[in-house]
Amino acid sequence: MDMRHVLAASALLALAGCATTPGWEAQLGDSVRQARVAQLIDPAAGNRAPRPEGLDGKAVAGNLRDYADAYDYVERPPKPEPRLRVNPR
Repeated sequence: MDMRHVLAASALLALAGCATTPGWEAQLGDSVRQARVAQLIDPAAGNRAPRPEGLDGKAVAGNLRDYADAYDYVERPPKPEPRLRVNPR
């Protein structure tokens, strides 16, 4: 066997090794899908209409007003930003 036959045989063996995968691609992403399913609390949550919980806007505004009145809180305007002075030299 000369050198060309050896190189051709080794090239064919190398390409044959890349031609098939041992089933790794069939399981690709399974662990991610299993983790997502395990973290889901309620799978049917998207099928139900969400219930409004908490207070409405008027009740919140009233509570904030009562809180401000109870502690004599006065909302002050923001302080002006200091102006940068450039040395006129």
